[in-house]
Amino acid sequence: MAQSDRMILAAVFISGTCSLLVEIAGARVLAPYLGTSIYSWAAVIGFVLAALSIGYYSGGVMADRQGNGKQLSIVLLAAGLMTMIVPFLGAALLPFTLFMDIIPASLLGAVILVPASYFYGMVSPYAIKLTSKSGAEGKGAGMVFSVSTIGSIAGALGTGFVLIPNMAITHIFISAGAFMLLASLLVSGFRKGALLDVFAFAILASVIALASPAPQLRGTSVFSGDSAYYHVQVLDMDYNGGPARILFLDNAASSGERADGTPAFDYTMTSRLGYEIIPDPKSALVVGSAAGTEVEELKMFYPSVHVTGVEIDPMAVEMGRKYFSLKEDDRTEIVIDDARRFLLRTEGKYDLVLVDTFRGLSMPYHLTTKEYLAALKGRMAPGGVVIANLISAPEGEKAAVFRYLHSTFSSEFENVIALPTKDDMHSTQNIVLIASDRSLEDFSKAHAALIYDGDIPAAPPLTDERNPIELYLLR
Repeated sequence: MAQSDRMILAAVFISGTCSLLVEIAGARVLAPYLGTSIYSWAAVIGFVLAALSIGYYSGGVMADRQGNGKQLSIVLLAAGLMTMIVPFLGAALLPFTLFMDIIPASLLGAVILVPASYFYGMVSPYAIKLTSKSGAEGKGAGMVFSVSTIGSIAGALGTGFVLIPNMAITHIFISAGAFMLLASLLVSGFRKGALLDVFAFAILASVIALASPAPQLRGTSVFSGDSAYYHVQVLDMDYNGGPARILFLDNAASSGERADGTPAFDYTMTSRLGYEIIPDPKSALVVGSAAGTEVEELKMFYPSVHVTGVEIDPMAVEMGRKYFSLKEDDRTEIVIDDARRFLLRTEGKYDLVLVDTFRGLSMPYHLTTKEYLAALKGRMAPGGVVIANLISAPEGEKAAVFRYLHSTFSSEFENVIALPTKDDMHSTQNIVLIASDRSLEDFSKAHAALIYDGDIPAAPPLTDERNPIELYLLR
């Protein structure tokens, strides 16, 4: 194999790596505005594939007309430049999606990945044209696609397991752009003018690095960074009429605490009413504990309870240790795991369970189903109580999430009551569901004015096989 062919295949490997990086890290650019719903992922994958397919065709046509190393080096350089500006495009375009429903917002947001993906699609046809020998075109094409796919595997694994947990998103895109510059230089043989390319690239990278693509929230920043799951921010700010410290995951408030350690979120105070049902629990479980504010709330309310908190993101727990009141003493256990995996593996039994599971602005669908609640109920002590937070309207066009989840809880628990947190039954709000096989009659009489007593239209329980809840989230 000629030296030039080896350089082209090296560039193809780098291109394959960076093309998958754009797709996976691109979803993280969208997440602070769009969450991580099936819509945002479907839009990202669909638009990337569409751009690649157009790039494949365009690259093939151009390679037939003028297929040479110089043209390929320009395509690689263009792909690198378009990769670097993805965070900049996100900062410019994504704020407009906040005024849209989730489906059109996801489609619009995914557009920021199209320019880079288009140029990545052009690489393989050029490489096949330049490396294939007459009579061995099939072997040449197979070699190019094999090398590109191996690069894509490296890009997928490296981005997910190494880069995102350890680097800022903007820096990831800049690094990918730099590698594409290297690929361009390899193909061109470090042609005359390459130093000018490097200089211009460095200037653009510096400008983008100084830009802040993440949505800005009002408050004093205590911490900002990226975890394997979210863009994480801790802010001191005015919240619900008073100063508070708030943990934001993908721009959604996840944990909140006042200076005296009391919760900042109104719905946690509504949830506290449910504690009356079970006056002396020995063990409690918090599903989606985040920074641990509800863990500490339970410990303050019940002096002898042992609390287990389950949280999928270790950085959220670290924020609780550093910036909130979370104390992991002999009454506390924090488990880093997916909630459903935890329930399937734990041997614990719990008298009281708090459920507060959101991924940014959306709910993990596998934590809303009948099968999930069956696993949860299987880990509860007899007469145990579940107190769950959901976001929906109790009535009207925005009430679908409430109807589906109420039906799903009712399919597993004998008694389910709902406590809205606002007077307007047609407005989206936190709704506290309390579910148990024990009687809730006395509690319902004591708090009749707070309990929702309207008709709830029938809805099928959500299951692992059929779960349309994301059709209604964020609407």
